[in-house]
Amino acid sequence: MKANSNDITDCSEEKWLNDETVFDKDDALKINGDEEEFLKELAEMFIDDFPEQISLVEKAVNIRDSNALEKSAHKLKGAVANFGKNTVFKAALSLEMMGRENRWDDVEETYGALTREAERLVYALREFVKSK
Repeated sequence: MKANSNDITDCSEEKWLNDETVFDKDDALKINGDEEEFLKELAEMFIDDFPEQISLVEKAVNIRDSNALEKSAHKLKGAVANFGKNTVFKAALSLEMMGRENRWDDVEETYGALTREAERLVYALREFVKSK
């Protein structure tokens, strides 16, 4: 199913200041066939690849390249989907749609939310990887 801007909740500051869990281990395990070691490998790959992925999104936002924003946010959204449809997934989806629709209103706020929530996710994934 294709998403459009009507499917995406608004990107107001209040949306990003909620208590939504950034990483639900049980949900992520369900998505990944209850294979904890596999999920830990995915988490390690995500942590390693994240700096480059977020850099591509940031560059697209800064130069207002809608095609690059759509593609880089889509790729990041796909990587994050392994860990559930959390706030990082939602922010990446919002940015992907902004790129697709060449919309730049609220892009900085949404990008800011993406980076804050992604930092939370990376921290949670590091803790998960270290767990026995």
